[in-house]
Amino acid sequence: MTAGLDAAFAALDRDGFAVVDDALSPGQVRRLRSRLVEVARAEREAGIDHDPAWEDGPRNQRVFGLLNKGLEFVGLVEHPVAEALMAHLLDPAYLLSSVTANITGPGGHPMYLHYDQDYVPQPWPEMPLVANIIWMLDDFTEQNGATRFIPGSHRQDHAGWTAESMNDRAGETVPIGGPAGGLVCLDGRVLHQTGANTTAGELRHGIIAYYCQPWIRQQENASLSLLPEVWPTLSPRVRELVGLRKYRGLGCVSGPTQRGFRY
Repeated sequence: MTAGLDAAFAALDRDGFAVVDDALSPGQVRRLRSRLVEVARAEREAGIDHDPAWEDGPRNQRVFGLLNKGLEFVGLVEHPVAEALMAHLLDPAYLLSSVTANITGPGGHPMYLHYDQDYVPQPWPEMPLVANIIWMLDDFTEQNGATRFIPGSHRQDHAGWTAESMNDRAGETVPIGGPAGGLVCLDGRVLHQTGANTTAGELRHGIIAYYCQPWIRQQENASLSLLPEVWPTLSPRVRELVGLRKYRGLGCVSGPTQRGFRY
């Protein structure tokens, strides 16, 4: 795995994305996929599976707040390979911004081209401010909606880019996938999109762990969104990742000294 990580680091620096195969065992993939299918079915039946305004269309299903929806998902955010990749891209005290799932369905159209730190004012520093890991629970292929990237776009000058000018570059994208059990890691500055699922009946299940620098506001407000019964099940490392550890002068509670269960 060390050689695989070295190759991934080089690919991230060069292309803005990297694939690591066999990060999960077949048994882990089965357990994660089975739980995700169960949660997704329950949310569809409850009528909470899709926001009509979501960017990638009604054929795709998003599942949010996975830390609340199964212990199977919690281990992914502190997986050793994920930790190594994020330590390469971000400050060692990086945070988990959110962990969600994206299930592409037949007929799902591509998401618009974007980068993941578009809320950060420019000019940006010469380092990513956010980064993503996509855990592949099925084989990701061009036909079932593998994520598409513009290689090297993380190193380009993003100033003045608009939604229109980015989408005009769709012809430059390449599909990046791999077998179930692998992952795709991406620098938050690289242009990418969920691909179109052109299959007749194939669902593609993926889990997205989104991380950020320790001074960036997280996408998910874990202090409010995590269920009370979930907190005792989290390892000390996961509690750090969701933000329950101060960073220099940030994240304090009644001053810099923190005490009590959550710390």
